[in-house]
Amino acid sequence: MRIHKGKTFLAPPRLFKADHALYFPNFYGQTLHKDKFFRDTTPVLEDKVSVVRVFSSAWAENQAATFASEKNNPELHSVVGRSKDVAQMVQINVEENALKAWIVRLFMGRLRKRMGSENWGRYFLVRRGITDEIRDAVGLLNSKVGYTYLLDGECRIRWAGSGNCEGDEKEGLVKGTLRLIQELETKRKEKSTPLPSKQALNTSGAAGKHSSPGNKGPGRQAGGR
Repeated sequence: MRIHKGKTFLAPPRLFKADHALYFPNFYGQTLHKDKFFRDTTPVLEDKVSVVRVFSSAWAENQAATFASEKNNPELHSVVGRSKDVAQMVQINVEENALKAWIVRLFMGRLRKRMGSENWGRYFLVRRGITDEIRDAVGLLNSKVGYTYLLDGECRIRWAGSGNCEGDEKEGLVKGTLRLIQELETKRKEKSTPLPSKQALNTSGAAGKHSSPGNKGPGRQAGGR
């Protein structure tokens, strides 16, 4: 702990392959929205490239900030800021101690001002639900340490970092985020470009068939009687 400040693993230099990546678990917590409703994290994360910080104390929060705060990684914020419809920053504060969770709620007003209303739904205060199985699966091995995850649009963990950012880990996060943004933008464009349907092709053929001289009025639709 004293040597590595709780760092449990080094971030990978490249993204994890999509077909081998683990899915990020769903958390359930209170956001900064003033209605005080509890919400699931998965709907927020779906169809977005997400940089997710997970922490359970101010010390852990500061560790995760070395990877993804605007002060420590302005390039990452620039990349995400240019692609707001595709990418986002999400924070998950896991606080299982009732007293500490109550204190966090007291300061939610300050958090709202600091983060801006557009990000209220991207901050979660989670009280419970993190089992040892979940911790082992996604690498949350030390509850006192901050963790940073990069998720693709299907909520798969494509990159992960722990503790304080070291060496070229920050650069790896930025490059990975850029690549996932490009992949998701391409995927969305492919979805938004409709393929010619069989009916449309038949209709086109029918229109050509009935457009000969002397044919008055519109041609019948394909399949018409």
